[in-house]
Amino acid sequence: MAKRVRCERCRRPQALCYCAELSPLDNVWPIWILQHPAEARHALGTARIAALGLRECTLALSEQTDTAHPFATAEPAPALIYPGPTSRPLHELADTPLRPLLFIDATWRKSRRMLMENPWLEALPRYALPAPPPSRYRIRREPNPEAISTLEAIVHCLGLLEGDATRYHPLLEQMDRLVDEQIAHMGEEVFVRNYRRDED
Repeated sequence: MAKRVRCERCRRPQALCYCAELSPLDNVWPIWILQHPAEARHALGTARIAALGLRECTLALSEQTDTAHPFATAEPAPALIYPGPTSRPLHELADTPLRPLLFIDATWRKSRRMLMENPWLEALPRYALPAPPPSRYRIRREPNPEAISTLEAIVHCLGLLEGDATRYHPLLEQMDRLVDEQIAHMGEEVFVRNYRRDED
């Protein structure tokens, strides 16, 4: 069987390429995404939508314990957007000089391991998002109701810092289309059995 041709930018099969549907948006706060290698192979990873849909966005693979990673030696150091007991409220970031915002693109378990294996990540100033809206990413089971995709975290963060909650919603709408396509491909029965959240 012939191998399907994929778009080199969005990594989707050519027939399902969404590059033409995205008009890059000008974001004030630069976005950096440190991606676990396993996420790079995920067919519907949301970090690539951010990388293609924001003019100031850099997506780079994590090299685990590589302290020479470009993100590790950057000046000024980025602000890590990640929850935890040492995280400061996001609104405090608005009063600091502009700097890149660093997001980890991985499962919760793998992101915690990345933090442990990379002292430079642990040393970054850390900020936490306030409670986000419920996740729209319906094809992955999350560890808790507050968990959201990388793209949703980025959109929520930029909306709060830049004072415009809807400016980056076209990126979420693109994610919605990809999720709908995937659900249609797998079939409603498979989706309900594997991903449908129980209703209260």
